[in-house]
Parts: sequence; structure tokens; C-alpha cells
Amino acid sequence: MDFLLGGCAATCAGFFSNPFDVIKTRQQLHGELLSRAAAAAAATTGTGATPDGTNGGQQAIRNPYRSVFKSFRTILKSEGVLGLQKGLVSALAFQFTMNSVRLGIYQTAENYDWTRGDSKAGTVFYSILWGGFSGVIGSTIACPLYMIKTQIQARSHGKYAVGYQHRHTSTLDALTGIYRTHGVRGLWRGYNGIATRTAIGSSAQLGTFSTFKDFFVQFEFFRESVAFTAFAASMISGFFTCVFMSPFDVIATRLFNQGVDANGKGLMYRSVVDCFTKTLRAEGLYGLYKGFVPNYWRIAPHTILNLTFWDQFKAWRDLYFG
Repeated sequence: MDFLLGGCAATCAGFFSNPFDVIKTRQQLHGELLSRAAAAAAATTGTGATPDGTNGGQQAIRNPYRSVFKSFRTILKSEGVLGLQKGLVSALAFQFTMNSVRLGIYQTAENYDWTRGDSKAGTVFYSILWGGFSGVIGSTIACPLYMIKTQIQARSHGKYAVGYQHRHTSTLDALTGIYRTHGVRGLWRGYNGIATRTAIGSSAQLGTFSTFKDFFVQFEFFRESVAFTAFAASMISGFFTCVFMSPFDVIATRLFNQGVDANGKGLMYRSVVDCFTKTLRAEGLYGLYKGFVPNYWRIAPHTILNLTFWDQFKAWRDLYFG
């Protein structure tokens, strides 16, 4: 039951946060491996292209994704309202699969007091440890869905295209197409990127959520409401999650979206370290935090909704099923 509740909570949250996920993906891929000066020059001359040459002209206009508002306007103008929900099927499938496992494992650890230490510091440590472990297991299983979500969300056209443009028509088409071309291994290409991303993000999210929830229940107002306690704790948790996870989120996005050769190897990056090094060298720290604002607006509401739904579902379970 704990596994099912975790998946349902994340799916409910994912519907509301997906538009910010689309924007975050576009911003992370715009100007890939170009310095800010080079990106500006390319925008002026209209000669920009990513290193693999697959989206020449993406810099032909001033950055259409330079802010959340600008990104919303660009996507609505070029793709309509449905453009803001690109990759929704694969995104929700990923959220359900990954979080049913992640939150289910974490709740099991809490049920057996494995997240509790002999001191507050020990409890924080074990919460972070179990948060990271459950995140890695969940992302391992759901990895193909995250890759497909990223590739579909990145897909645009003409002067608004960013990154490598994959031609999937649906989640099922992507799964079958990748499997036919590169086999099972192709579905887990870039796995190290999402494993690192989710380990960091899950550790920060669940560790801080549990810590601040314990803090808030000291006050009578919060003890009387499961929803308010979860809401307050998840607001703070969302901020810490975004700060720690954003660089690894950029890396995961780029690893998954890059084109591959006939052998299924990435055209631009060989590994997490290679992607991190190239991005830092070409774009600086700014490049590793591209898409931070929409990422926060994705993570914060998603964390709030996900963990609030999760706690509320558990309260209803205890009320009606004992």
C-alpha cells in the first residue's frame, strides 16, 4: 500500500508541475556548450549551432527561453497550450514508477525506524542515507521513462529548437524505437546521470522534509493538521532540493537528450564527469544552474503537492483501513 500511495501522490503532483519541467528542459539545452559571450554573438549573427550540428539556427534569435515568462510565451506562440504539457504521458509514468518505489522504500524504512538515530544529527544522517538509496533504486527502474520524457519535452521546431531533436511521436513509439535500434541497453543510456541526480535530490528532499516535519509538529497549530505540516515542511524541502540537485539535473538532461552513434554511444558526452567538465569549462557555473528558476517552480510545487498528497493519503489510509 505504501508503494501505491507514493506513486499516486507523485502522479497527482506531476500533472501540475509538467509545464515548468518543459521550460526547465528547454533552458538547460539552450546554448549547450556555448559561453554566454558566444551565445550572444551567435544570436546576433544567426550562425549558432550545438557541437553535433543537429540544431543549427537555435541561436538565430535572441534566447526565446531566457526567463520563465518568455518561455511560456514562446511555447504558447509556437506550439500552443499543449506544448506546455509535452511529454506528459512519459512524465507521469516516470513519476508513478519512480516514486512508488522511492517513497515506498523510504516509508518502509520509517516504519521500521531505520531512519531514526540516537540523536537528531543521527536521524538527519539516516534520513538522507535512506532518501538517497530509495532514489537510486526508483530511478534505476524508471530510467527509460525519464529519458523519453526529456527527449519529447526538448522537441520543438525551427528557430525555437534546442539540443538534439529526436523524432518520437509518443512514449510507446520511443520505447519500441530505441529498443529496436539499440536494445535494452539503449533504454538505460545515461543511467549514471539520473542515478546521481536522483540520489542527490532524493537525499535532500526526504532528509529535509522529515527533519522540518519533526520540527513543525512541536507547535500545536501544526499538530492539528497533517496537510499544513506537510505543506510547510515541503516548501523548505523544495528549496534545498533545487539548490543541491540543479547541476545534476542539467547533466542528466544533456546526457539523455544528446544524439547517439550507430553503437548507441553519445555524440557529445561520454559520462557524468565528462558532461560536468565540458559544461563547466564552456559555460561556467552559470551553465550548471541553467533552468534554476523554472526548476524551482517545478520542484517546489511538485514537492509540496507530492509530499502533501503522500502524507494525506497515508492519513486517509490509517483512518479508513486502520
